[in-house]
Amino acid sequence: MAERKWFKGTAAQAIDDWYSTGDVEGNLREAERLLSGGQRYDAVIRDLGDRWNSADFPYPLAGGALAGDDFEDVTRSGYLKAIELALDHTPPVPIETFWMTGAGNRRFEMHVSDQVGSVVVTVLAPDVEGGDRREGMPEAWVVRFDGGGNVERKQTSGPGS
Repeated sequence: MAERKWFKGTAAQAIDDWYSTGDVEGNLREAERLLSGGQRYDAVIRDLGDRWNSADFPYPLAGGALAGDDFEDVTRSGYLKAIELALDHTPPVPIETFWMTGAGNRRFEMHVSDQVGSVVVTVLAPDVEGGDRREGMPEAWVVRFDGGGNVERKQTSGPGS
């Protein structure tokens, strides 16, 4: 089983940038239109073209587990709910995305939480090693008790992890 990690990688950063930059309501409505159309994700990303730097979200990633019907069905439905909640705000708020691995789920899950200034989604990916060590990636840390009952802090994502 993969180690439990909560983090934001390249794809989440690219999606979040798109949802929060410029015309937030227009971006949300465009995403809603694309996700409601039933196209596969590779077609959705191609359709976004120059409006979004799809190089940051290579889909499907060669050999990656973050692809296929389970992934697309859950994230499509989850983002549509997140968009609905974000559009209910006046003015509409951006969506913020995180990933979690090693949570013990056997299939993809997406948790959606309506906040004051954003809607937060967390994609729980089964059997995927999480985290991103590349320069420029946000740091993530876990603070927990170790086997001896002492509090430990461990970096799980970002440079130096």
